[in-house]
Amino acid sequence: QCDFIAAHAKTLKRHKESKHEGVRYPCDQCDYIAAQARNLKRHKESKHEGVRYPCDQCDYIAAQARNLKRHKESKHEGVRYPCDKCEHIATRAEHLKAHKERKH
Repeated sequence: QCDFIAAHAKTLKRHKESKHEGVRYPCDQCDYIAAQARNLKRHKESKHEGVRYPCDQCDYIAAQARNLKRHKESKHEGVRYPCDKCEHIATRAEHLKAHKERKH
């Protein structure tokens, strides 16, 4: 059906369900609808259950664990993503990707 390649059967199953079969996971507390169950879980934790992830090195508090990880990498660990076509240096991989799409 498409060119998607997965290393694990579970990943392929999630892809097929969300992209080709239209499986959706609606939140029972608001109008949010997720394409994957794990996204609904993340949504409910941050929006309805008040789960927070505080940084142990500063006052930053994230609503999702992945945001805390990104924060620590860029603010405390100095992780950087340099562009191979110019002098631009991004603090997140997705920012470098967007830079390359816009500028190169």
